[in-house]
Amino acid sequence: MRLTFMASAVAAVSLTGVGVVPATAAAQPGGVTAACSIDPNTPKELAVMSLTFQRAKSAQNPEERKKILMGIIKELDTKPERFAKNLAGYNYTLSQALLIWAMEPGIGHAPTRGSLGFVSNPAEPYDIVDGLDAAFKGVVAAAPACADDVKAMRQNEAWLANTQAALSASNGGNLDSAEFYAKRSMKLSGESPYPHYVLANVANARGDKKTAILHWGHVVQRAGTDTSYRELRNSSMYYTAMSQLEMASGAQGADQVAMAKEAAGSFKALLEVNPDSPDAANLYNGWADALTMAKDTASIPQVYAGLLAAPDKATDISLTMAGVIATRSNKADDALKLFEAAVRKNPNNRDGLRNLAATYYGKDKFQEMFAPSRKLVEIDPNNYDGWMMFAYAAQGLGKAAKLPAEKKTWTDTLVKYNTIAEALPVKVDVAGFSRGAQNATLTLSLEQIAATGTYSVTAEFLDAAGNVVASATGSTGALKKGERKEIVLKADGEKIYGYRYKPIK
Repeated sequence: MRLTFMASAVAAVSLTGVGVVPATAAAQPGGVTAACSIDPNTPKELAVMSLTFQRAKSAQNPEERKKILMGIIKELDTKPERFAKNLAGYNYTLSQALLIWAMEPGIGHAPTRGSLGFVSNPAEPYDIVDGLDAAFKGVVAAAPACADDVKAMRQNEAWLANTQAALSASNGGNLDSAEFYAKRSMKLSGESPYPHYVLANVANARGDKKTAILHWGHVVQRAGTDTSYRELRNSSMYYTAMSQLEMASGAQGADQVAMAKEAAGSFKALLEVNPDSPDAANLYNGWADALTMAKDTASIPQVYAGLLAAPDKATDISLTMAGVIATRSNKADDALKLFEAAVRKNPNNRDGLRNLAATYYGKDKFQEMFAPSRKLVEIDPNNYDGWMMFAYAAQGLGKAAKLPAEKKTWTDTLVKYNTIAEALPVKVDVAGFSRGAQNATLTLSLEQIAATGTYSVTAEFLDAAGNVVASATGSTGALKKGERKEIVLKADGEKIYGYRYKPIK
């Protein structure tokens, strides 16, 4: 999982000066309102620090800035009882000083207290993030009405730096560092989904699926319906569903059923919020597999019910997968409708055509098999099963024929296409076809049937109307009888929906 931090997706608050916290009205029982307000002028030492902060902010020389900050910390740490009557102001001022220290280059995670200006226990290490967390808590404890304001204040420059460091470490595969920075980010603010996404990535990389799922759940919760987090939320839901399915497949008995039910619910939820996912077909399949493991096969028609009701809104790939799911559930009528819809949407969908012909055969609709079979062998001319579809159709029609001449016609047709299938010098299976917005990849697996052969394979990549968008050619090299080799053909082009390769002779 590669993680990208979107600055626009967070409310990073810049807090480098002391002042009155913006008032936030909150409704109280009886209609009374309480506003968050912090007095920065009582006692007088705090008022002096307000001016001192401005000097620190404007200081161009790092040493001068550090000297000013040390003076502020020293003042706060000297006779702290002076600030007992304004703990909100004290902790707010401390948080601002620590925040500037946290962003000081080379400061490290735990400098000595003395290097920051503390007069008590100067040799002890001081974790600035822990100090910021304690200071923010101190503000809320002294001024509960400021809770929401402090929540926003926590997403500050230090939080941003730790979050970005966690993401960078995760992207670089540095799991220990990613975990370290993510936890520091969460200590400053637990509102963001990013640190949880990092921790999920870390746990998943370490093989701890249970912990990864826990954190992905936190990502979904914190992302909510914010469109800035859509990709983060959807990917977390995807990884949750896939991990739950993987865990279920490795479990047994009641544990497997329980885990599979959770996976089924996750797949369903993901498809509800992201029905147009490019992985939709795999998600439908995962949902059906989860229901099967959960011993709830009666619910499998729910997986494709929406596609069956509104096929025009679905992709041909999803419709084809839905048809396969219906076939596995012995819902032949549903499967037929779904495969027909897939082929209407994309007449060059090879898997849709093949499954449509096979479904017609299973329903004894032998005459209907010819149309998709003809299109199928145009697309996939060296596939043995494609030519045999004609033979199966002829066999079924021959059995149903009443007149001897009619039976002979269909028998001859059966022999004709069986002979074509058996005479193929090399058999081809489509091992994979992926299509993106700007490219497509076709993987063909060739098996040598004749003694030897060397083949050049040319594929044409088609748009929705069947027009050629691009083409690609590959060579097998010499193949011995029984040898199998894959050829990967790639093409660049927009809106590639299908393909066909030229007959291999």
